[in-house]
Amino acid sequence: MQNLWSELNNNQSSHDTTGLVQEPSRRRRLSEQHLLSSLRDWLLHDYVVSYCRMLSASRIYRRCYWIDALGSIDLRTNSNILHPILSLAATLIQESKPIALHGIVFEAGSSKRRESRPVEVEQSGNHHTTTSAKIAGKLPKESGIVRASWLEAASATLELVDQSPAIFLFNPFGHTLLTYDDLAPLYQRTAPTELCLLTSHKQLMAHLASAKNNQSGGQLSTTLTALLRSDRWKTLPTDDEAMQHTIDEVIHLLIISMQRHFLSVQPIALPVQIRPAVVETAPYALIFATRRQDSLASMNDAVCVYRRRLHEQSHQGVLSEEWFATQQQERLAQEMQQLYQRVLQQGRAQRIRRWPDLRQQLLSADFAHHTLHEYDEIMRQLLTSGQVRCEWRRKPADITQNEDQPTPGNEDILLWK
Repeated sequence: MQNLWSELNNNQSSHDTTGLVQEPSRRRRLSEQHLLSSLRDWLLHDYVVSYCRMLSASRIYRRCYWIDALGSIDLRTNSNILHPILSLAATLIQESKPIALHGIVFEAGSSKRRESRPVEVEQSGNHHTTTSAKIAGKLPKESGIVRASWLEAASATLELVDQSPAIFLFNPFGHTLLTYDDLAPLYQRTAPTELCLLTSHKQLMAHLASAKNNQSGGQLSTTLTALLRSDRWKTLPTDDEAMQHTIDEVIHLLIISMQRHFLSVQPIALPVQIRPAVVETAPYALIFATRRQDSLASMNDAVCVYRRRLHEQSHQGVLSEEWFATQQQERLAQEMQQLYQRVLQQGRAQRIRRWPDLRQQLLSADFAHHTLHEYDEIMRQLLTSGQVRCEWRRKPADITQNEDQPTPGNEDILLWK
């Protein structure tokens, strides 16, 4: 990822529900509040909705929690931060298979401590003041803003969430470096747990530089080694020329430290439009971790669709808009041809008998390049062309009742030629 902006204009704020897209006036400035606001909206609308519907379809879970500890919230300019959550919750609860979405937003972020100040909780427009020791009784029962950090309310919040599915948004390299012990309760949850760890390149390098200054035995050095489960960071250069390599290596170490706890841990680059027809990567990294295949599929589609949408939007109104659109369609057609060959080659080589298993392998290896629908479309093409045959669990008469070629499921057996 490319470090585009070394200095953030944190005084700017904006609310953009279309994604991480900068307005033309922000061509070389990226407001942290603007990026976080856009990130929240994108996750809620493109990922959380899909994931909650998958949970509700199972008929097992009655609620899901959105735990937002990204911070950088100024309630004077972001007083409506709960509105998107409440709006989506109202939609999800009215569907044929309802699920309750509850959002808890920590104003002070993941790790900032305010031990000298009382903790305030805002719920449905009412303000309550309490000490940290009594915060458990003041946490919002459904959705609300907690005027504290995650660390101050972690134990009480996990007790409130209990065994319900929860999506956690953290900044591990924020105001204070999170420790391994801070994240361990999330790694060890037995309930569905989705982690979105957002890291600012600038903050990561600041923590790394401070840790290197006391790496002989200082507390920060010990904390960083424990968090990454490795001391390889001590050998990484911190000069400007090697900065991007160092950032990538530290993020890679963090991913490795998480992998044994999750089915999949995926790094996600965050592209932004900086001017018409120009999209570049923001100086942030998002790490997504999940234990569920359906959650991974939801995030895969969310990232894939967002990237394509962003490029389409960047070309709107430019002089050669039609040319850009044609080029994008041709690239997508070429990528689908390549995917066809890859599915065929891997299926034949491994003789994988169940399509969901093969699709999961391909999706994990090539995360966010193709949607789940596109993978299934390729399999239907392979069946139609005779490159693979399927022994269906259902009778052929049942299959012919469908207008479209069905997609093989877990109980259907693939036979490769």
